[in-house]
Amino acid sequence: MITIYDIAKELHISASTVSRTFSNPGLVNETTRKRVLEKAEEMGYQVNMVASQLRNKTSNIIALVSLQEDWSWFTDVLANGVQDEAWKAGYEIVMLNGNSKHLESLSICEKMRFAGIIVASTELGTDRVYANEVIPVVYVNRMLEDQFRILPDDRYGVELAMQYLKKMGHTDIGFINGPESSIHSGIRFRTYLEKMHEFGFPIQEKWIRRGDWKIASAYSCMRSILDEGQYPTAVLVANDQMCVGVYKAMQERGLCPGKDISVIGYDNMEYSEWMFPTLTTVSMPLYEMGKAAGKMILDRIRGREEEKEVIVKGNLIIRNSVGPCQR
Repeated sequence: MITIYDIAKELHISASTVSRTFSNPGLVNETTRKRVLEKAEEMGYQVNMVASQLRNKTSNIIALVSLQEDWSWFTDVLANGVQDEAWKAGYEIVMLNGNSKHLESLSICEKMRFAGIIVASTELGTDRVYANEVIPVVYVNRMLEDQFRILPDDRYGVELAMQYLKKMGHTDIGFINGPESSIHSGIRFRTYLEKMHEFGFPIQEKWIRRGDWKIASAYSCMRSILDEGQYPTAVLVANDQMCVGVYKAMQERGLCPGKDISVIGYDNMEYSEWMFPTLTTVSMPLYEMGKAAGKMILDRIRGREEEKEVIVKGNLIIRNSVGPCQR
């Protein structure tokens, strides 16, 4: 079994320097740390991070706690951003599923003496899930006024979508929203209404429906809109998943997304570029939010607590589901 002494011998440095690289990387200069990590990987060395944290008062592990039941695309992309930022500073990431047992997960973080905690959820929330901040905490997608937090700019995203539809000549624009309980839904719908008023476009209640983020609900919503007889020229849908149901409802009526009715989604889910036609959408900036969370938690660990809130903007991803207005 490879030990720190083997790595030290290969690099002609002390074993204590190798040990500090894994247990307290901030005390090792970047060049040496990089050499140690590369040699450790080359030799197949595996550090026992758990034992290391229990032996030492300091830690180089950050816990990413997801409040969702399943580890999803959302948390995967977010985690990539956190990891890229943490690894540059010599920190490791441990990923935990919180769900209903999130307090148990946070208790584990305390016992393991982790350097910091990032708490993330797919749905915007306002409840504080960790009251006893023994170690630094950063929240992602939690609207907590007194806490360190990373938030997406939903308002900006909908503004991008509406401006693009206007540019393509659309004035009769419908909206399929998410559930009433969702803060994301509320922000996206309010921004849609504001832009419709600002542009002087008619708001037609018959073209506005509420889904539940899922395919089946949006399928029913779009069928209901089509049953009205007169169609909108474009529909803004509050997430990409519901666009699958919108496509199906249209195609059953012989209508082509992007030609007969333009469709624009939100999130830029991984499958959106594989839909037919490919889906024009607004990206949820998950990777960038992860990087921002990684930077913020590192700043907190180091005592450099400058910004309490970082709001991250997404981008408009133009594909083939939005075309010029045909009427």
